[in-house]
Amino acid sequence: MDGMSSLMTRPEFWVPVLAIFGVTAAALRMTAVNRRVLKQDTMAVGRVERDGDSLAVRRGAGGATAGEPTEAPIAGVAADHPRVTFADVAGLDEAIAELREVTEYLSDPERFRLLGAELPKGILLQGQPGCGKTLLARALAGETGVPFYFVSAASFVEKFVGLGAARVRELFAEAKKNAPSIVFIDELDAVGRRRDADGGGGREFDNTLNQLLVELDGFGGSSGVLLLGATNRPELIDPALVRPGRFDRRIEISRPDVTGREKILRLHAASRPFSGRVDWAAVAANTAGLSAAELANIVNEGALLAARRHRQMISPEDLDEAAARVLSGTRSSRLMDDDEKQLLAAHEAGHALLSVLVKGMQIPSQVSIVGRAGMLEKSAWAGDDDRSALTKRELLARLIVLLGGRAAELHLFGEPSTGAEDDLKHAATLARRMVERWAMTGRFELAAGQAEGPRHYFEGSAGGVEVRTLLARAEQAAVVILADHDAQLRAIAGRLFERETLSGLEVQELAGRRPPRVALAAIRPIRSAASFD
Repeated sequence: MDGMSSLMTRPEFWVPVLAIFGVTAAALRMTAVNRRVLKQDTMAVGRVERDGDSLAVRRGAGGATAGEPTEAPIAGVAADHPRVTFADVAGLDEAIAELREVTEYLSDPERFRLLGAELPKGILLQGQPGCGKTLLARALAGETGVPFYFVSAASFVEKFVGLGAARVRELFAEAKKNAPSIVFIDELDAVGRRRDADGGGGREFDNTLNQLLVELDGFGGSSGVLLLGATNRPELIDPALVRPGRFDRRIEISRPDVTGREKILRLHAASRPFSGRVDWAAVAANTAGLSAAELANIVNEGALLAARRHRQMISPEDLDEAAARVLSGTRSSRLMDDDEKQLLAAHEAGHALLSVLVKGMQIPSQVSIVGRAGMLEKSAWAGDDDRSALTKRELLARLIVLLGGRAAELHLFGEPSTGAEDDLKHAATLARRMVERWAMTGRFELAAGQAEGPRHYFEGSAGGVEVRTLLARAEQAAVVILADHDAQLRAIAGRLFERETLSGLEVQELAGRRPPRVALAAIRPIRSAASFD
């Protein structure tokens, strides 16, 4: 006992004992902290609640896998009140005119309700990047003074099933609570992309889109909520989303013409000290094909160059150098030189003149060589697809106008260009339907069981000769008609080259005020040996 007592009184005995107790206490403390953190993570993943609407995100039977991320609760949606108005938007006069009635409705809804008029459920702004779709949406909210909800469509799509749909419900519930209001979904194709037939509907992407469709059906014009969507790729959006009753109106936001470019340049230059020697009309004429964002960048680059050179005002030399900098990387793809403008002007003039001359075609409201619809996979001259019954004569007229651009190139320049690619695709599709589906060439045996889709024709294939003959006849007819009206064709092409955009009335005046329409009977002598009548 004396030995044991003497041992316990020594320092070398207590030092390791105390160290063991200290390490044990620290380990127990760290274990308790980890339990609390694990419990909080489990609750965050297991249940997300907001405004009484619970969203269950349950794990599988085997629990969460190692390294699986947890999802934070849904963030609140905040409304904005933009100070931008239509006065801050230039070069989009046609789009602003389309939105004027929406502005009046949101400002004074009773005046419209007394007449039974309802606010459109949705408006789709479609066009190329940098043309002002987002700015136009904010300007609409600024004009009306209503709450503005800006969301990106990509923020709806999440890994966990149900989170995207919950965010859609939350967004529309908040918008209805503060009605009248505007909901703007940017890059709509990110959530509204066309669904695959074999998708099964079990993906988070499909659930989010389905919830968006339900919300669009769940509120009417009387709710005071207007949905705006913006996309660069409207051909990718699911047809169920863009049908009437959900998106009732589509507005094309295209690249500005020469008049619009000058307005945009002057708008951005108004707040900067530019020299009076700057010729904005000349700058606009030399920047054909550029978007509004690129034009704003030119003005800003000019200001940066002038500041770098310690100048008090921005000179034309600064602006020229700024334009060269901006255009250096875009000249091959977007900027049009005089040769390309001349070719495009002739191409569009051929379409426009034939739409005036050929009986059975609707005269366009506007003809332009900028902002063409090729990127949207829809030819501006493909005609109206709303009609369910068309005669053979009307279909032949449509073929002639579709090939009018290529015919104008052949007549004026002696050779075709690649600019007719989209026209040829639509013309070939139409001719193929005439032969295979509607038996308009007498091939009744081809009318049954022909599926849609691309079909490669070879010499001697069923229907191939008839399709090729229809297209050749239409192109030959277009060339002959344009040759007979050479003066009008050159007048329209020259005016398009100068102004880049013409109204339908101006096209009619250049073609001869209300000229007599050329009936399709006039092209009968041009037929090939194969007669289809």
